[in-house]
Amino acid sequence: MIQEDLSSWEELEDRLRQLNNERDERAKQRKPILVSSFLYRGHEDANWSLETSLERFAPRRWTFADYYRVIARARPQIETLTGHRWEIEDYPKLKQWWDDYENFHSELPAYDYLIYLRHHAFPSPLLDWTRSPYVAAYFAFAAPKADRVALYAYSEYPEGFKGGSSDAPEIKGLGQYVRSHERHFRQQSEYTLAGQFIDGRWTFVGHEDAFSKTDSGQDLLWKFTLPRTERRKVLKNLDAYNLNAYSLFQTEEAMLRTVAVREIELSDRD
Repeated sequence: MIQEDLSSWEELEDRLRQLNNERDERAKQRKPILVSSFLYRGHEDANWSLETSLERFAPRRWTFADYYRVIARARPQIETLTGHRWEIEDYPKLKQWWDDYENFHSELPAYDYLIYLRHHAFPSPLLDWTRSPYVAAYFAFAAPKADRVALYAYSEYPEGFKGGSSDAPEIKGLGQYVRSHERHFRQQSEYTLAGQFIDGRWTFVGHEDAFSKTDSGQDLLWKFTLPRTERRKVLKNLDAYNLNAYSLFQTEEAMLRTVAVREIELSDRD
């Protein structure tokens, strides 16, 4: 991971523009091989780790089997209360998935269900990202918890390829093309999970463990920190493009928060 401590929003925009220009040049040189675009993530505290909500809620080693058993048990309650329905493959097929090393690189079972859980505060092994640096900036500056916030930029396969090793942590990008909750599309979301094949089955591991062991030609990560004093400027710029709590969440609470921020924090009136 490359960390850069910046002093202004404009400096961050310049660095992101530079990274994307470099990515576009690599993409031209490697056609028709696909070079991944950047994903972004914002943290309200620059000291926070890249942790999933599952790691924070229940910090222990979780196998894929452990987690799928939990969400399968929870599914009837959630379906009854929400009226939604999700399909989960039966246990033998799931067991075949997490007991085979190669399957980590295939489609994740019940991906749409996992995304719904992630967007509704159920502990999740998915780490959420956005294709928009401005959405990430909103999440970083919406309610800063420290003197500096952070914005991450992630490139999964910057050279157009990706490899793995059966004895090392790996990061899996899950992509955007899935039928899911509307927040998934509103926030331009994508997701990653970090796993390692331990004792013959896939186990979730920390993203930072995986990033520290990846090859230099893949899974590149930049961390940019900014002072919280840039908050008003950033939120005002974003709101001018209608990027705010209401546009991202579309709830009454988010609408009232947006109005409050506009009238109390961003207004030029005394």
